[in-house]
Amino acid sequence: DGRSRAIREGLRWLRHNAPVRTLILIILTFNVTWAAPWGVLVLYATEHLRMGPLGYGALTTASAVGGLIAIFCFGWLERHVSFATLMRVCLSLEVLMHLAFALTTSGAVAFVIMFGFGLYAFVWATISTTVRQRLVPMELQGRISSVNAVGVFGGLVIGQAIGGVLAQFFGLTAP
Repeated sequence: DGRSRAIREGLRWLRHNAPVRTLILIILTFNVTWAAPWGVLVLYATEHLRMGPLGYGALTTASAVGGLIAIFCFGWLERHVSFATLMRVCLSLEVLMHLAFALTTSGAVAFVIMFGFGLYAFVWATISTTVRQRLVPMELQGRISSVNAVGVFGGLVIGQAIGGVLAQFFGLTAP
């Protein structure tokens, strides 16, 4: 049938395109590691940081504010910093912010970390989408975007499940 042929064509193209395939695998991995702590964030905020429900809401708001600022700054970043450098910085910040989040017991520090998460997450999303769209032929955009979406949402589901298990056995800062 036509649909299965189209899906096979998209997967065949992806298999032979190392940069886009690598980008989608990074997004999958990135979202697993990003979602693991988000899956227990409410418990982290209320039990580990002792911030209560309002503090939890404020943490997620700090991330959103960081994202909004990233949107307004992206044009400047794009003109002054290469995409390769921005991607490396985002991936490095992912590791450092998770470590800082696991080590802090301060609500104020957690706010700064969440703000930073919002900043780089929006920068990363914009760059990865732009790179993917530049590399994928127009007739395959939908198929490859669908594979990317599976990586995004699959990573989130897998990461949250892993985060819950890690937190249950090793404590709230493990994810």
